[in-house]
Amino acid sequence: MLFGLPGLLIAAVSNPDIDDLAISELAEVPAVLSSKFESLVFDSASASFVFDQNAIENLAVDSIPELLRYAPGVHIVRPSNGIWGIGIRGINSRFFNRVQFTVDEQNVYSTIFAGLFGNQHDLLMDDIASLEVAYGPGGGTWNNNAVNGQVNVLMKTAFETEGTLLKTNIGSESRGAAARVGWSIDETSSARVFAKIDNRDSSDTRDLFSNEWSTARAGFRFDKRPSDKDLISITVEGFYSDLGYAYDLPDFSTGELIFDEENELLKGANTQLKWTRNNPDGSQFSVRSWLAYSDLEAAYAAFDMYTLGMEGRARFALTESNFINFYLGAAYDEEDAFSTLASDFTDDHFSNSAMYTGFQDEWEIVKDRIDLSFGLDIRFEEKSDITTYSPNLRISGKLTENSRIWAAYSESSRTTPVALSVIESLRSGKAIDNPIITNSGTIRNQLIDARSDEELDTETLDAFEIGYRIQSQDASQSFHINAFAYEYDNIFARIGNATPIFQGDSSYLDVSGSYTNLLKGDAYGFEAFFNWKFSDFFDVSFSYSRLEDSFESLIESDDPFVADFIEFSLNEFDQSTSEHLATLNISSDLSKDWNLNTGLRYSSGYEFAKGEQSAIFQMDTRLSWQATEKLRLSLVGRNLLDPNTQDIRLKDFFGHWTETKREIYLEVKANF
Repeated sequence: MLFGLPGLLIAAVSNPDIDDLAISELAEVPAVLSSKFESLVFDSASASFVFDQNAIENLAVDSIPELLRYAPGVHIVRPSNGIWGIGIRGINSRFFNRVQFTVDEQNVYSTIFAGLFGNQHDLLMDDIASLEVAYGPGGGTWNNNAVNGQVNVLMKTAFETEGTLLKTNIGSESRGAAARVGWSIDETSSARVFAKIDNRDSSDTRDLFSNEWSTARAGFRFDKRPSDKDLISITVEGFYSDLGYAYDLPDFSTGELIFDEENELLKGANTQLKWTRNNPDGSQFSVRSWLAYSDLEAAYAAFDMYTLGMEGRARFALTESNFINFYLGAAYDEEDAFSTLASDFTDDHFSNSAMYTGFQDEWEIVKDRIDLSFGLDIRFEEKSDITTYSPNLRISGKLTENSRIWAAYSESSRTTPVALSVIESLRSGKAIDNPIITNSGTIRNQLIDARSDEELDTETLDAFEIGYRIQSQDASQSFHINAFAYEYDNIFARIGNATPIFQGDSSYLDVSGSYTNLLKGDAYGFEAFFNWKFSDFFDVSFSYSRLEDSFESLIESDDPFVADFIEFSLNEFDQSTSEHLATLNISSDLSKDWNLNTGLRYSSGYEFAKGEQSAIFQMDTRLSWQATEKLRLSLVGRNLLDPNTQDIRLKDFFGHWTETKREIYLEVKANF
């Protein structure tokens, strides 16, 4: 199967007694997090899409962001090497502001920073078992940053990676190598270690600076099965990223923009200890604790950040037709901030404690026909002294043996990042596209100095969703469609007041900005996916999604400069993602040992606040040859239809845009 959804549909038919499987057997069943425990996407009352191991191996991708381009309704922007933003159903941002990203449920998201960096997750793709995109806020099912959705990566256990893997790739734009060694300690324990390094040449840049990207990652995993019901996992990883970066630093004494070429250095480590139990009666329990550290040194900011926490979850039967899910967790975050040429904060040390709890009650209203679930998530954050309540209600119906329909309402709340309320000075600037000509001079630049000293109210989202799924009797064809309507309120955005400063040839707009709860809005759309397996050798998948969103200001001003700044913030949200996204993927086994996988992807253009994003139509392809049982060679081509891709317009990206080049590389992988 090309994508994970058809595989899950088959699992729904061939494994009706999944609750009776032991933990050792569950590793063989594609799983999603629709209730924070393993379940089947075909029966879940939520929109979800899964890439299985076959898709991860055969698609013409070498990273998670490139893989996510083939998920319906997921908008990926890579404005520069090593930098990417993700938008699910709108509002794309570099810092994953409204999308949760987890690896084996571990979340390195900090409530102080309230965001993530994509290159924190430059994972070894061969160790990924599956990747799920969960659409919508999910109420308390996900976490507080999962406003528009969640991405969860499920890693293979150490039992599944015993042996040795050697992998290398060399191509026109990149080169890298990876090694992994896994071994059995005894009958109930296994472990693995891995390391990977990569280097990518500079993209095409407008200002002749280098954004060459070098990255390294290494890690260890230990798994133990004390019984056939239990699994204990320990993971430890460290990473390093060195990325070329260019930033326009404003000089308020002259009104000029200083081109500052530096490197963005990001390094860190994280670890997680997790115990899970799956009982034959369907009850499930898990306890996990985590610790993460990251260190950023960049032109626009510098900080050290720590986060640790513990969480417990349980699922058990109240009656034969009623299951209850319950969770309780706490997290503690610290951040040390350092002044840079572009940023200062009111303090150099911040901390925050968060506690959360909630439940999900699942009822079988009509046996084998209608299921109903409702839940509530409660969270308290010490820094804002705010408690949020996020309810959800879901219902699903079994129309026939091979078709399902579902509907859901859920709410999410997102508290403000600490940085947005403690900014002493955050300096940035840009050249005005159309210089302003006045009687006093020509204004060519806009210099911004943002300051904020107020705690913002919580953002909220109300989400209404419906969905339909169907598959053919022999599971060779499958189709799903999800529709949604969102209502946003109290969205954080920047507001400013501009004063013209005339200094002869260096006249400029001096913008004093701050952050406030500026916007509200709504969005609606749908995602559709169709898969047709013509034969054992030929598979076609097609996806299409449509998004409409619009925002309006909660604040009005008669000052034209303030009004212009509000309009700029509106455009940052209202036009930050493509309205149309589509993919077509064709997988064919040319012979027993040869596979050709070709993907076409389209995203419509849009007028972003900082410029125009052109429509993108690209093709990726992978030709793989299984030379022997242990050796596989792949020739991969990416961005083949154009020599350069202007995949550039991304909210919260402060640097200079670049263009991704067409590339071809050879991948060699050996397993022993």
